[in-house]
Amino acid sequence: MAKRILIYTNHYFPEQFKINEIVDWLSEKEHHIRVVTGLPNYPSGKLYKGYSPFNIKASSDNKHIIVNRLLLIPRGSGSVIMLSLNYLSYFVSCLIFTIYILIFKKKYDFIFVHHTSPIFIAIHPMIYSIFRRTKKFLWDLDLWPETLYAMDIIKSNRLFKIIEFFVKKIYSTYDGILIGSKGFKKIVENRFKKDVIYFPNWAEKSIQENKKNNMLEFNFPEDKFLVMYTGNIGKAQNFEELITTIKILEDHIHWVFIGGGRYKKQFIDLLDKENIMSKVSFLNQVGIDQIPSYASKASCLFLSLRNREIFSKTVPAKLQSYMALKKPIIAVLKGDGAEIIKDSNCGFVEENHDYNNLSKLIQNMSKMSEEELINLGKNGRLYYENHFSIEKRKKQLYNLID
Repeated sequence: MAKRILIYTNHYFPEQFKINEIVDWLSEKEHHIRVVTGLPNYPSGKLYKGYSPFNIKASSDNKHIIVNRLLLIPRGSGSVIMLSLNYLSYFVSCLIFTIYILIFKKKYDFIFVHHTSPIFIAIHPMIYSIFRRTKKFLWDLDLWPETLYAMDIIKSNRLFKIIEFFVKKIYSTYDGILIGSKGFKKIVENRFKKDVIYFPNWAEKSIQENKKNNMLEFNFPEDKFLVMYTGNIGKAQNFEELITTIKILEDHIHWVFIGGGRYKKQFIDLLDKENIMSKVSFLNQVGIDQIPSYASKASCLFLSLRNREIFSKTVPAKLQSYMALKKPIIAVLKGDGAEIIKDSNCGFVEENHDYNNLSKLIQNMSKMSEEELINLGKNGRLYYENHFSIEKRKKQLYNLID
């Protein structure tokens, strides 16, 4: 039986987040879905072409989906002031719109919240549920206040406890919390006494299908071992320390970074200062459907997270995508993500954040035969299909809704 589903999210298509696929999956079941989101401006900080604060009426290309894009101040350069204005403006817009649907729209059967920072997005469904008894689930992808602490945004233990208190209050109003990493479970269970559901990430459909576009042209150095990174270039990835590794490695190893982010310019400036830009190529963000084509040119795929306790409990969504691409992986990780790489035998991991040793691991990979590298990629793909595929997550979501 079709349900009326209300989805709150900070980001939605054309921004590249997995909530896009959640909405598509639910529409396949002919549920009536309303997506409440903001004007797209991530990660560039500028409104996407074709979107304007003067044209925010509801829209949809699917008869089962209504998308309401609310006014907000774009992120701009990502400074503290601009991010604060971005968060506050969207919070106020979302609050006003929640009151509107409470008064003028028929009751929703189910609320699904996609939580990326900040957690304010989880407050509006609380307000809705004061007046309407509706089942609510929070997909918690960014644990607060742990992430704030890990990123040095907060340093006071007292402030940590205050934010934790409010997070507990928010959690208490939900029927279930979805988590993407088993390492999150104990933290969430200490704050929430209802269902904590393991809902790991998957690779987007175009990545899982791994179809290449042979018409695309690439300008990568030939006859070099290409270490490729795709995605957000931010503080959490700890690229400042990666410079040590890039300096040590010989010229036959070349790095490719595809994507944007708040730290990109600073990262480029540091590489330039060290006179090692010749070892690195940067490309702007590309469409998800183009990632398999770019990854096919890589010798291995790279990911990393800062050396913080919360990140040791985090499995970055990038890991599942890399495994689906059937490429060997080199990573700077510890905890859950590292265990997946080791269990699947899909690559190598530096767990102690020793960037000198990372250079040795990459050097050794560059000496491996093509067959050995292919086998690592196959191992990762097989593990992905057995644990993280779209089909498994889609079935889990349908069971949750029904």
